[in-house]
Amino acid sequence: MASVSFHHGTRVFQSAETPVLVRTAQTAVIGLIGTAEDADVTKFPLNKPVMILRPQDAEGLGSDGTLADAIDSIFDQVGCPIVMVRVEEGATVPETWAKLVGSQVAFTGVHAFRRAVSDGLYKPKLLIAPGFTQASPADGIASIAVTVGGTGYVDATTVVTIAGAGGSGAEAKAVVEAGIITSILVTKPGYGYTGTITVTITGAGSGATATATKGSTINPVVAELMGVAESLKAVAFVDGPDTTDQAAVQYRGLINSGRIFVCDPKVLKFDTEQALNVPQPSSPVWAARQAKMDLEQGFWWAGSNVDVAGIVGINRPIEYGSQSNYLNENRVNTIVNINNSGFRLWGVWTCDSDPLWQFVSVRRTADAINEALEAAYLEFVDKPFGKANLKFLVEAGRAYLRTMELEGAILPGSDVWLLDSNTNEELTQGIIKLGVKFEPPAPMVDIRITSHRHIAAYELLLNQVAREISSGSLAA
Repeated sequence: MASVSFHHGTRVFQSAETPVLVRTAQTAVIGLIGTAEDADVTKFPLNKPVMILRPQDAEGLGSDGTLADAIDSIFDQVGCPIVMVRVEEGATVPETWAKLVGSQVAFTGVHAFRRAVSDGLYKPKLLIAPGFTQASPADGIASIAVTVGGTGYVDATTVVTIAGAGGSGAEAKAVVEAGIITSILVTKPGYGYTGTITVTITGAGSGATATATKGSTINPVVAELMGVAESLKAVAFVDGPDTTDQAAVQYRGLINSGRIFVCDPKVLKFDTEQALNVPQPSSPVWAARQAKMDLEQGFWWAGSNVDVAGIVGINRPIEYGSQSNYLNENRVNTIVNINNSGFRLWGVWTCDSDPLWQFVSVRRTADAINEALEAAYLEFVDKPFGKANLKFLVEAGRAYLRTMELEGAILPGSDVWLLDSNTNEELTQGIIKLGVKFEPPAPMVDIRITSHRHIAAYELLLNQVAREISSGSLAA
């Protein structure tokens, strides 16, 4: 105990070496971005996250744009927090894309989700941009080929700039080996490029040249959502093209991310103003049903094979069996009506090429547990090394994982331990390394049943008849 001023009597001091309780953050929070041109600008300013907890909170949003319909679709399924961002609608689709992509520095567009927590709101975990993700630009930068590698280049100072008439948003990174640029990776394909495209390489070296090729690329809003979802440890539900199965598969084939969940087709909802059934994006329905599953069962349950409220149908029929299997096999999540039992969501797949992260429930469970542990261990930062603090460090994690096992969120066998790789040199610098292991349960997506003929049943039948005859219980 630290020295204290003189005192005659007794005093109580609270020990700083106390156990830490690990708490899982709210996961049923939808991040919604879209347009509403006739909204109340004071209540719903541009590029500022606003919390919607009840349908009444959307009063003043107006009916124009995409936000009002999306909120209606969400609250048809579940009452959950919505972190809403309103952006300005452009004169063209690319201009509106640019507004949604926004700026990392200014926290505009989809990057406004990143400021939600600092603004006192929930952290959005289920991201949607309904109406703006279904088209894949055919005029983005598909690839860049190095024609001359040059000499003297350094990773840290090499910059690749792409320019072309009408185009914007494309970004690329050079791969440097022994001072030579061996390849250039397109990190953001952009859109709207026409005519000749110029690739400029600057940095410490000289002599390198490259050429760019246009082609079908990832939707720019989806591309931007990948990074935002990664920083928030969230999943983005994006709408496919809703034209053909093949187009949906091609759309998904451009994406490789465990943070992106493709939904196709659109749903049909009854529009009271037009008195017609109109197609609307299904991503709000998927995100809302996942939020409902989080609240009722747990984040380790996928929002699939569940009924859908508030829709009158889907925009193109999807037959359960060969058609739904084709879409699901290619990681496109869809909507089916099995045996005329009503429409249900059908799919659990992210766009990750790694089979370990192909299931959305596995991805989200790992995120929730990792975030909970990271937040809890902040309590130990800057505390001195000591038996009590190290013991609590390990025991807090173990206790939390045991609770998650009992809930069914993870499988048995989880653990937290001090790694053997901790060295005296690192410890003297305040570095402590922990090992954590746990396994989220995969959803049972392929239940295989093998049935057999059992012809010995005839012998059993004859034996039963013989017994009843001998006992007289069989009627003549």
